[in-house]
Amino acid sequence: MKKLALTIVATIGLMSVTFGQYVDQALIFSQQNFGSTARSKGMGNAIGAIGGDFSSLSINPAGIGIYLKSELSTTLDVLGVSNTKSTYQGQSADSRNNNFSFRNFGYVFANPVQDGGSGLVSFNFGIGFNKLNNFNQSISVGKTGSPHSRMDVFAQNTNGILSSNLFDQNNPYQNSNIPWSSKLAWENYLINVSNPNLDGIGDSYQSFLYTNELVNQTMTVNKEGFLNEYVFSFGANFNHKLYLGATIGLQDLYYNESSTYSEDGGFGYFDYVNSAKTRGYGYNLKLGIIYKPVPELRLGAAIHTPTFFDFKETYSSSMSSNLVNVSVDANGSHKAETPLGDYGYKMDTPTRLIGSIAYQFGNQGMLSIDFENVDYSKMQYRSGRDGYTFSSENSTISTIYRNATNLRFGGEFKPTDVVSLRAGYELFGNPYQSTVVDAGTGLPVVQPNNKFSYNTISAGIGYRIDNVSFDLSYSLGRKTDFNYLYTNNDPVKYQRNLNEIVFTMYIKL
Repeated sequence: MKKLALTIVATIGLMSVTFGQYVDQALIFSQQNFGSTARSKGMGNAIGAIGGDFSSLSINPAGIGIYLKSELSTTLDVLGVSNTKSTYQGQSADSRNNNFSFRNFGYVFANPVQDGGSGLVSFNFGIGFNKLNNFNQSISVGKTGSPHSRMDVFAQNTNGILSSNLFDQNNPYQNSNIPWSSKLAWENYLINVSNPNLDGIGDSYQSFLYTNELVNQTMTVNKEGFLNEYVFSFGANFNHKLYLGATIGLQDLYYNESSTYSEDGGFGYFDYVNSAKTRGYGYNLKLGIIYKPVPELRLGAAIHTPTFFDFKETYSSSMSSNLVNVSVDANGSHKAETPLGDYGYKMDTPTRLIGSIAYQFGNQGMLSIDFENVDYSKMQYRSGRDGYTFSSENSTISTIYRNATNLRFGGEFKPTDVVSLRAGYELFGNPYQSTVVDAGTGLPVVQPNNKFSYNTISAGIGYRIDNVSFDLSYSLGRKTDFNYLYTNNDPVKYQRNLNEIVFTMYIKL
């Protein structure tokens, strides 16, 4: 059942108390990092009004109308290094992983209708794929001598449940009212009954820790996956002045996240492992226009419908402990595992609106700006496999997320006819509301992600030999966000640097 799925997977990453994994996941699946080619990446992906590059088919499909010749393009990540620094209760930890991927493959067929420049000049077609996101990331968090323990949270979440239900070897995993973590903690002797079934409201629980006892906490998280978009595009060139285009996008998403949370101290230690794997397919429609009021100036606009996703996920947990100095029954090694759960549901990402302006300085180069507006509060889940409506999650999404504007700036300079130098900058708007309502008090509180920041700087070079072009770009992305380890005691600050070198080869046909 849906509640059972929420319980087991929500422990992987919480935005705040009661915010759940699905609320967090909605943003992960809705954010997109355009720039599947080195030229686009080198210009900060500000190509909405420029076009003539396969990346533009996923940004402003009118860009396909700019092509004068058919072209084949392919892109690889030459280097992708991600470094994440976490800070938790004043203690820092670093993790690093390498990201290598096939980023783009596309073919554009330029179909001239007439030789002159009057009326419909060409009608072009394109097919291929663009990578819109790479989810690969490793995270480490640690704190020596923390006053908080997850065992206390296990006990709190189990309050009201009869211990007789926890003794049952099968029922807890079929009962939607019993968190799987409660069963695991019970089997590992991490919690015990403090007050039995008082006033018929169920048992109360506590951990075996003494008041103010300190523990050592560590957590590692490994994320992997991708968001690819397979595009089917067509566009028209009218008078070399007006360009119209449309893209049918089929998106393929894979996301796998696993975490290991550990505590140790004078009592021994325990490990809590969670894993969740999501696979989904979705579709969208993009419409775009580029207009040249004068030859040097290009104005662009595009609208992306929501991507309508159909997801299937699997999830599981396990817990093991080796306890000492607790009790005769508790001392020793213990282990428990959940069954493999699975669930299906649908999700709609928000609509995107993109406005672009570019100015071309003869044959020497150009400057470009893209403005992208995304209202993340409109993300929505629906159609749970068991009839679940996600009303609580959708309400939380509309409360904690907001409308954001992403800005992209790019420039290109041609010192010679065959060499192009590029630079760009991307600034992503904060998708989070600055305050949220505390579930306990009903009062607005400042949430840590009001300090969210995300920007990318980039540079690139291009070289053309007859009908073959080679582009190379370097980008450095810096992202700072906050999350809770498992509850809202202290937020963890994550600072991620992503270094990427991207290579593209174009062949004019």
